Amino acid sequence: MIKIKSTYLLTTSVILFTLFLVVTAWFNRFSADDFYFIGELKTKSFSELYQQLYYKWHGRWTSNFVQLLSFRFIKSLFVLNLISFAILFLSFWSFLKTILVQFKTELSKSMQLIFSGVFMMIFFFCCVEPSSTWFWHTSSVVYLWSIAALLFAFSIFFKENISILNYLLLAISCIYLGGSNEPLAIITIISSGFLFYKKKEKKFILGTMLIFLSLSIDFMSSGTQHRDEITPGLSFINLILYTGYGSTKFLFFDFYKTFLPAIFLSVPFYWLGKQTNNTQSFQLKKEVIYSVLLIFSVVIINQFLVIYPLGGLAPNRATTASSIIICFTLVRFFFLLGNSSFQMNITPFLYLHLKGIFIFVLITFFYHYQYSKAYDERMKQIVNSNEEIIKVKPLPYSGYIYSAEITTDTSHFLNQHLKNGLGLKQEIVLED
Repeated sequence: MIKIKSTYLLTTSVILFTLFLVVTAWFNRFSADDFYFIGELKTKSFSELYQQLYYKWHGRWTSNFVQLLSFRFIKSLFVLNLISFAILFLSFWSFLKTILVQFKTELSKSMQLIFSGVFMMIFFFCCVEPSSTWFWHTSSVVYLWSIAALLFAFSIFFKENISILNYLLLAISCIYLGGSNEPLAIITIISSGFLFYKKKEKKFILGTMLIFLSLSIDFMSSGTQHRDEITPGLSFINLILYTGYGSTKFLFFDFYKTFLPAIFLSVPFYWLGKQTNNTQSFQLKKEVIYSVLLIFSVVIINQFLVIYPLGGLAPNRATTASSIIICFTLVRFFFLLGNSSFQMNITPFLYLHLKGIFIFVLITFFYHYQYSKAYDERMKQIVNSNEEIIKVKPLPYSGYIYSAEITTDTSHFLNQHLKNGLGLKQEIVLED
């Protein structure tokens, strides 16, 4: 059974991480494309802007709908962030409950919530750029919400008794996923297609078809075709080189602050594996090799799927498919390790978790407070300025908040988005 001391340590770590999310959301501010949508919705109707995006920019028809809906009716970025985090947490909880049933593991509701929080923490550190995937609302409805949709869908895929409401949630999740995050949708189609081949259950083919149809609506958009036309093409050799470099960059350049913490945070699932009554065969060497090969394969596929149409290196926010697969792989490895005869004392790791998260929260609080304070002062200066060209000082380091920094070029899209979002006639420029 789980020791009381260990439970308190794990619970405190989850509470601290939750505090980090809430406080960071409080200090978070609108940035970049957020101002574009805010500005456009002042002069265009919901329908006009939605059609403009679909026919002239990109075909992400489901995330575009949620994006415009949220900017139209919710003016608080803090509230938008909390909604995103709540949906993601519920999806992790739903997925975890289904997996626990599959492995015949009994866990109290309170411990389910705690381990869902740990699951969420692991995924956070598996994201190479959480500032854009977690806190930048324009991006989070594409990438973070599609991860939640994936988790809801797979929680139903692995559920034995499915109700009508479950089928409805499955349909919504698959449609949203297919119409928002193309690389994740393609990888999910492959995965669910394989599951259908293995299990021959109708729910897998239903989910696969819905994702495929939704993705087709995305790909058939004239906006998607337009983006393909304006992005450069790559030769076969350059495509291979870019994919190789992008994969290496994703896995190793920020390893010390992404996957290394994620590995340590995954250790409590060893604990959970000890509670299951469904013993699985486990060979350490074999599982390490399998996990490494799976991670490398998915990362390379993810990079290829983004680099090929983009004609350049993949933005970090487009690698969430790799991040969630790595998260799954780490959790699976430690769960199976706990389910085996392997013995280890995880209490020291839980103390390390607690100390690490506590220091993390303190440091990020300082950076985020300084950033939000400078941001608010800049906005006050801009709104009260009568200058024809408003010059602003650079913003400080933004930490895990997506920076709203502009450039020294008044015609740059970041400068123009800020200008239009604030409804200004003057130009805005960053001081040299």
